[in-house]
Formats: sequence, structure tokens, C-alpha cells
Amino acid sequence: MNELMQTFSNASPMFWATLIPLVLFIWFLPVILAVFFNRPHLKYIAIAAVPAGVSFIAWGALIIWACSGKVSGRFNQWFEKQQGRN
Repeated sequence: MNELMQTFSNASPMFWATLIPLVLFIWFLPVILAVFFNRPHLKYIAIAAVPAGVSFIAWGALIIWACSGKVSGRFNQWFEKQQGRN
């Protein structure tokens, strides 16, 4: 653990300038995806993304929730068309 702390303390500013935005991008990736796929629930996904970044399972669930917005609507429309044909 001491070696890791020493490595971080000796890291260059360029390392931190790259690492911090990358971590924030990954942490808030569900929010970015929700902007494109699931706008009605964007606010709830954004609120849930803050603590969910700590848990990989919760973060993965948010990814699924963020991506399922328009896709489920399209599936419902397709399913209703199929029911109408029968």
C-alpha cells in the first residue's frame, strides 16, 4: 500500500490531468448514455450515478437502465403490430 501511495505522490501533473477526466467519464457514462437513449429518466439516472460508481453491479444496472429507454419503446410498438396482425 505504501508503494502505491508513493507512486501516486510522485505522479506527474499530466498523469492526473488525464486520469481524473477519464475516471469521471467512466463514472458518469450512464448519464451520457441516458442523454441519448432514455431522456425521460435522465434526472433519476444522474442522481443514482453518484453513489452507483462505487458498486460495479449498481453501475452496470444504470448502464442497462440508461440504454433501455427508446429500445423498449420500439419493442412495444413492434409487439403491438404483431398482435394486430394475428
